[in-house]
Amino acid sequence: HGPPRGSALDQSKKSTQRIVGYHAAELLVEAFFKVLAVGLGPNGVAKPPLDFDTQCVEVNLSTFDKHSTNLSAVHVMYPIESPTLLLTLAVLAETLSLVLFGRANTLWRSPGMAEYPQRFVLLRSLMVVVWVHLGTAILAPNGLGAAYGQLDFSTLILVGLGMFGGLGLVLFTLSIRSMPAQLVFFGGSLHLMVAVAVGWLLGELISPIRLAVIAALLAAQIAVLWRDRGLWVRQQGTLRFLPFLVGFIWGTYFPLYGIAIHEFGFWRTLVSTEWGVLILAIGWAVLRQNGQWDDRSMWRNMAEQSVLSSVGQALSGAALWWGGIIVHSILANFNVLVNISAFRIRFGEALHAKYVLYFLLYVMLAITLVWSS
Repeated sequence: HGPPRGSALDQSKKSTQRIVGYHAAELLVEAFFKVLAVGLGPNGVAKPPLDFDTQCVEVNLSTFDKHSTNLSAVHVMYPIESPTLLLTLAVLAETLSLVLFGRANTLWRSPGMAEYPQRFVLLRSLMVVVWVHLGTAILAPNGLGAAYGQLDFSTLILVGLGMFGGLGLVLFTLSIRSMPAQLVFFGGSLHLMVAVAVGWLLGELISPIRLAVIAALLAAQIAVLWRDRGLWVRQQGTLRFLPFLVGFIWGTYFPLYGIAIHEFGFWRTLVSTEWGVLILAIGWAVLRQNGQWDDRSMWRNMAEQSVLSSVGQALSGAALWWGGIIVHSILANFNVLVNISAFRIRFGEALHAKYVLYFLLYVMLAITLVWSS
């Protein structure tokens, strides 16, 4: 017979589940965060690596409250004390972000994308960097100093994280330009399962409900794949595997992006990761033929795409900041419904019932996953 619900021990166990990284410090995450902690101080002197033995927070109710207070005091964007208001802002921010990305993603079907996608990705990434710097200069409390106040080895980590997310963007554009949207977002839905696995590696406990949700989603995904295997086989070469790879990359990227925001601040993470995306786009464009740059429709469409995705990414980051990784994950799962609806409206794509049912199941189980947390 366990302790009664609501007891101090029960509350302590719930608090334990909310703290990420400590129980995994002896595994892969320890090495990752030690790298993040190494860098140069203000006088160019190397900083000592993070000592987990002395800096681990003792996990219980009182220290968790203190830990949360410290995070809020240092990292919250604006001095808002009400958790309910923060959650409301997170929901509004991510909802608007999904709508903007729904429109922005349709622009990857622009004329010329089939022949020279690297040209479009490079132009979009360059414009995004411009918009992000402009927004930071206007909105950040210290202007661009909030993004460039500290340049050390951790900046390279953030740039590398951006390149990793940029790889997901490149693979997404390669798949969405020619594959039916329902197939692209069906494969991309793998990111929820990957995100839970990444959370487990970072120290989160996986409850029986979480395991049941993941098992149900995997079973549904395998069933749909088997019933519609002919449609997938008809996709060209390795193209059929790209959506699943995108789901794996973004399922890993966004939890790490949320951690980076809390470790290094919102504006610095936003700007540095976009530099990483641009560097990857430049490398891709250098290695491949780009075609002609005097395409007016390309400039117009990528200008719109860059504005929408810049604002959408900033809003998504704000949702991560205000609501945390778990709240952001559940809200982001609605992207499948928003995007397939946008492609149906814009291009008149047919939607098979089996995929619509899967997407509805996906969102409902995602809600269950967060509710159980």
